Amino acid sequence: MRHYLYIWHDPAARMLVASGIEFNDVIPALLDADGIVLRKGSAGTPRKPAGYQTLARQQLPALAHEDIHAWGSHAWADWQGAPPAPGDADVAAMLDHRGALTPPAALRSRFLAFAHDDGWYLKLLYAAWDDAAALLAGAIAPTLGALDMDALQRGGEGYWLQDGAVQAELKTHDIDSVLNRRL
Repeated sequence: MRHYLYIWHDPAARMLVASGIEFNDVIPALLDADGIVLRKGSAGTPRKPAGYQTLARQQLPALAHEDIHAWGSHAWADWQGAPPAPGDADVAAMLDHRGALTPPAALRSRFLAFAHDDGWYLKLLYAAWDDAAALLAGAIAPTLGALDMDALQRGGEGYWLQDGAVQAELKTHDIDSVLNRRL
């Protein structure tokens, strides 16, 4: 967890956008899944999709020891039941942000995430709000401030949390514009 959190919610798209949540912050929420599919590094192209790893639940805690920031961009989705087949084209397209922005039904995913510079930018798509709220409850340090989860769920505005204070903020994907004003 970084020393701040910028977050907003688009309820119609079932999407959270945040800066300040690192991959290590969400690992505990992913331990309820059977595993994740993970793309480290930049997305591929339609002709040459980026490779991805299939990691079982037991392998997830080891990711906390990796230099995730060095990956640059990454994408992941959790899965329940049987893991996807190696090289599954639909999974590769989804993780490359070229396919549908919903995981293939066979994954039975709760989350699909796209991130850049671990903690700088996170776009988290979710299947059910309760799962997203539980993930956030474990990922947001209380010292940052008390985020009104009902207000966040409604999606009216964005929020900036830092040093115990919560302030309204514009909703934007342009994280740099927010961070340049706030930090």
